[in-house]
Amino acid sequence: MKLLSNICLLLYALVQLQSSAWAETTPPKAILPPEVHEIAPGQVERYLVDHVDTLIIDVRTEEERRSRGYILNSLPLDYFHGQKTVDALVKLDKTKPCIVYGAIGGRAKFIAIEMHKLGFKNILLIRGGFNAWTADGQAIAR
Repeated sequence: MKLLSNICLLLYALVQLQSSAWAETTPPKAILPPEVHEIAPGQVERYLVDHVDTLIIDVRTEEERRSRGYILNSLPLDYFHGQKTVDALVKLDKTKPCIVYGAIGGRAKFIAIEMHKLGFKNILLIRGGFNAWTADGQAIAR
């Protein structure tokens, strides 16, 4: 009986840890290469006027895109698809400027690091991710 009680306690603790991990509101720490910069949501439109060939990459899940919307003309590359995402990145034009975003910025940072390793030269992250984009009142597509 004591063993069953200990197992139940352990399972409860694991569920609590998992729940708190999903509730994160700040992105995990990532050290960005000096060539990767952040851009405020309100600066993106002006940047796109001056850099019309920019690729916009959304690293959120398809469910996030469907439920919350997305930035118009953004390319969906789900961070959680791992090697499939890397394979898609390899096919992109590394000479074009890229704006990358996730929900709050964590996944986008890790994708930006990978993009830098792959040879992308001009990578911008939307500061605060899609949540900051919508909070700033920027346009979204559905």
